Amino acid sequence: MQAICRTTLLLLLSCLSTFVCIADGQTADQNTAEQLRIALNSLQKAPHDTSAQREYIHAFPHDYASFVRLFDLGKPLYDGHKYVEAFSSLGDSHEDEIGSTLTSLCTEARYDADAPAYLQQATAVFGSRHTEKFLSLLKALPARKRAHIINFLTEGVEDFVAYPEYQRIIDHSNALGETAIAQQFEIARTRRTEQPKD
Repeated sequence: MQAICRTTLLLLLSCLSTFVCIADGQTADQNTAEQLRIALNSLQKAPHDTSAQREYIHAFPHDYASFVRLFDLGKPLYDGHKYVEAFSSLGDSHEDEIGSTLTSLCTEARYDADAPAYLQQATAVFGSRHTEKFLSLLKALPARKRAHIINFLTEGVEDFVAYPEYQRIIDHSNALGETAIAQQFEIARTRRTEQPKD
């Protein structure tokens, strides 16, 4: 009888511990979402304030798991368009931080509608405007991760003519003498265009 009571008590404590961890994780996500909302509001009120810019960069997710926990379907900031757009708009004044974060996010990214598509577009825009920095970040990665990012930038693309940023990355890469990486972009685009359309 004592063994049954002990087992039941351990089971109840285990369930309670799991519930507390889940609730704590949801609270952490809600707190992170609220911090990002506040940071975006500050940035929108004072877009040229470097303190507001840094606060927003700090509040923005820096790994793909955190990105999904905030912006995926049913999550606190579902869709994420205005958040990703605001983040990428800081590329001119914070090239290192924005480029590094976008590249880091893309190493794990999987294409989907909404936030992952906005991440893809923001990264392509950054790469087309800051090609030298973007290429230095890509070249610092292992070949597999670099290939993943290049392929991610082609996923879901139906019409590359309507996606001029991708071609600009190739053109700028060639102009910088980075023909090998430009060729990787071209191969990824060719592979994508040869895939059957849904």
